[in-house]
Amino acid sequence: MMTIEAFLDIKLSERIIDARYKGLPEKAQGQSFKNFLDSKPNLFTSEFRFPIATLRKSALDHNLSRMAAYCKEIGASLAPHLKTTMSPQIAKMQMDHGAWALTLANFAQAKIFLDFGFKQIIIANEIVDKGTIREIATINFDGEHEIIFYVDSLAGLSIISEALEGLAQAKVLLLLEIGIQGGRGGIRDNQDAVILAKEIAKDSRLSLLGVSAFEGVVPGGGRSDDGLLKVAEFCKKIVEAAELVAPFVNQEKIILTAGGSNYFDIVSREFAKYSKPFHMVLRSGGYITHDHGAYFNNYPFLGLPATQQLLPTIEVWAQVLTCPEPGVAILNLGKRDAGIDTDNPFPLKRFHRELLPIEGRIDHLNDQHGYLYFSPNQQIAVGDLVSLGISHPCTTFDKWRLFALVDDNYEVVDLIHTFF
Repeated sequence: MMTIEAFLDIKLSERIIDARYKGLPEKAQGQSFKNFLDSKPNLFTSEFRFPIATLRKSALDHNLSRMAAYCKEIGASLAPHLKTTMSPQIAKMQMDHGAWALTLANFAQAKIFLDFGFKQIIIANEIVDKGTIREIATINFDGEHEIIFYVDSLAGLSIISEALEGLAQAKVLLLLEIGIQGGRGGIRDNQDAVILAKEIAKDSRLSLLGVSAFEGVVPGGGRSDDGLLKVAEFCKKIVEAAELVAPFVNQEKIILTAGGSNYFDIVSREFAKYSKPFHMVLRSGGYITHDHGAYFNNYPFLGLPATQQLLPTIEVWAQVLTCPEPGVAILNLGKRDAGIDTDNPFPLKRFHRELLPIEGRIDHLNDQHGYLYFSPNQQIAVGDLVSLGISHPCTTFDKWRLFALVDDNYEVVDLIHTFF
């Protein structure tokens, strides 16, 4: 059986670079990724083409270690949500730092990671496609894989049962999703969770492992005192549901899982009030890269000493195409290169023969252009490179097949593939 590392080497290192990978220099075309990296390219001196997306390795390493230490401190496992990066290479880093499983949003995403050799996966969603249910049940039966998914209704359970008709060698691992009024999926009334748990127990091919939820959709949630109280109240409901369905759980320790990137501190505090031994699983996806906006200003480590905070990792580098008016630079980066669902990108620094500071703001983006407004006393020139931080990493990752992993001198030490 090949290791994940072997899969990565075979599937990625020997892949040939072509025009699909934006940002790479012309001399890289036709080379394998391994051979190109062996040339020790530098972001500024090796004729990379801009825009290009980068990840700062020192920040990435820090975030991996910080979250691993936090989970160890509170006695939780981590199943990071890979919908954020969709990168098997990053998933391998997370597993190497102690992650218990991977979380994905659907089976199409899960298949990517199964194909790279990952075996423990939570699909943080209901599945009501019969063919997919059968495929998961068959994969789980081999005893080497654990693919867990959600159920939140008798209607959904009925579809699972129908999918398994005539399939004797099947194993379905389930979490009951607990929801909130005005939220997304999930059981609204905890008594309905008991009814559902009892029904699951009637089929030996089904195993109930615990309860799950996503506190990020709590109406009125936020990091204000009132917002945190609303999140805490929802977490108490999850704990109550776990207490009720525990007699029907088919393993020694019930799983309680939640914890996106904004409230994992509240989740862990409230889950710790569960009355018996249990398995706490957090599912943050954004921690790995953090950001300069949505998470930077609204996450659990805010206000802690700098060494205990997460660090923004993503920098998208663009080039100044023209300065048509005083204080205005048009960049060759737009909506196709950076997510703007929560904020515009943030100018961080610039490069003009050397790294230099920058003061300015991105006013807006077109499809392929960005409008940088800056103080006219700054000497920003056509051809300069501008580093941009982003807000909400999910909607920047999906715009790139490749991220350049750079050290603090902007030497490119790896190329990180994504599979959206």
